Amino acid sequence: MSNNDSMFEYATRNKIRFASTRGDLSAETLWEVPLRSRDGFDLDAIAKGANKALKALTEESFVSTERTAAHEKAETTLELVKYIIGVKLAEEEAAKKRADNRVEKEKLLRILAEKQDGKLSELSVSAIQKRINALET
Repeated sequence: MSNNDSMFEYATRNKIRFASTRGDLSAETLWEVPLRSRDGFDLDAIAKGANKALKALTEESFVSTERTAAHEKAETTLELVKYIIGVKLAEEEAAKKRADNRVEKEKLLRILAEKQDGKLSELSVSAIQKRINALET
């Protein structure tokens, strides 16, 4: 089982919830939350909240370095949000690349068509007539 699998297993077994402006969310619901938004309901805001909760638990101590179950839960909460953000950013980048490739392909196809038309216009009158006749038969 990979680290991500165990992280998601931990989250589901311990019923981790993620605070948001629209209430607490489950791990599977995070996939539906946008990366960015204008109303504050996004993964960035959820990650900031999880990070703040983790920092509150791990306030620096020079004497006590004890880790509790709350620490593990807060760390897993933050790591899950960061993982989903990473996946969604990669998907966003892949979609942008596909769109850029599609635009470039359309440009290249237009240029190819123009070049092919240019080659046809360079044919002699008799060659053009032969091609027309060949197309009619």
